[in-house]
Amino acid sequence: MSTKAEQLAQTIEMLELMNDALRHLRKEVLPKNPRMFALMAQGPLEEMRRLQAEIEKLSAEVAAPAAA
Repeated sequence: MSTKAEQLAQTIEMLELMNDALRHLRKEVLPKNPRMFALMAQGPLEEMRRLQAEIEKLSAEVAAPAAA
């Protein structure tokens, strides 16, 4: 597996972990304190946006040599 493909796999895994963290917050914090949930979710959501952008970039890089 190429380095870019490995980076892509790692980044996808990180996104899945952030999704799990957000799911946990939704389950444990949201029912008790919606305002706190909104505050606590900001970090994971921002990181998820960053990771998604990285996934898009890496996906294009991994696909580029295959297209050439």
